[in-house]
Amino acid sequence: MSSNCGYPGFDLSCNNQSQTIITFPSSGDFIVQSINYLDQILYINGTDNCMLKRFLHRDLSFEDTPFSIYWGFEGTKNYTFFNCSSDQEIYWPSNIISCLSTEYYKVLFLPTNWSQPRLELHNCTVISTTLIPSSFEWREINRGFKLAWDVPDCRYCEERDQACGLKKGKSLTIQCLHTDKVSSGLSKAAKFGIMVGVGIPGLLFFVWLVLPFCNKTVQGQNPQPITELSTLTSQQPSTVVTGLDASTIESYPKTLLGESWELPKPNDNSCPICLSEYKSKETLRTIPECNHYFHASCVDEWLRMNATCPLCRNPQAN
Repeated sequence: MSSNCGYPGFDLSCNNQSQTIITFPSSGDFIVQSINYLDQILYINGTDNCMLKRFLHRDLSFEDTPFSIYWGFEGTKNYTFFNCSSDQEIYWPSNIISCLSTEYYKVLFLPTNWSQPRLELHNCTVISTTLIPSSFEWREINRGFKLAWDVPDCRYCEERDQACGLKKGKSLTIQCLHTDKVSSGLSKAAKFGIMVGVGIPGLLFFVWLVLPFCNKTVQGQNPQPITELSTLTSQQPSTVVTGLDASTIESYPKTLLGESWELPKPNDNSCPICLSEYKSKETLRTIPECNHYFHASCVDEWLRMNATCPLCRNPQAN
């Protein structure tokens, strides 16, 4: 009786160069560069670090595997491979495929819509044109190639900082498993909340401790300017800005909106103070000098504190 330690199709091994290898039935071995468990993306490269050779020879098949090509948002794009003589001037050295080139010729790889008719490649011949997923980073061809998988879906476990594993005796049923890094069982959001909750009070406490010492230092270094400033302040007349009295506010015209919702200005259908739309049976108050109107309850409270229109800030007299 055999026992599985992993999900079928996800078996990994190591080669003699300590590289992680995954083997596909129809395409052979590939180097696993990284795995994004949250997005369920596998980054692979050829064992000879020449992934583009696979595209050139159309030697890629992922049949009978849980993986599919990650196409990206734009699907596929046409790319053209060129065989250029060594004396051909190349304006894009990063597009030379070094693993397919020799000292006698260079193999160039470009989006097809670049190659014709704008480029002058007199000493180049077309090898082939093929469709390649838009997710392939052709400007950084050594990054590898992206594969995606849907089953098993372990994203829920990953979001909770937990591992994904098979349930014992349940064949291919998966479950989330606690690991050492999440022994507390807290999610990333919870940990972030704790950090913020502890960090901000700590910072405020530090400022509270340091601020008195800073004030004493400033006072000891600059006694004269402070004295002069206080003298200057005492010489200036004190002004206290107050709002309007109740009788002035009540003298401003009021309007009770009817069922037909007759507004003085049909386009001004919301109160600039509370930002709520006016409704029937609500009372509006208008400021005569500028004809701006508001909910009476909103503008009355404002005018008790400020002797200006809340919208245009024009001063109002008692």
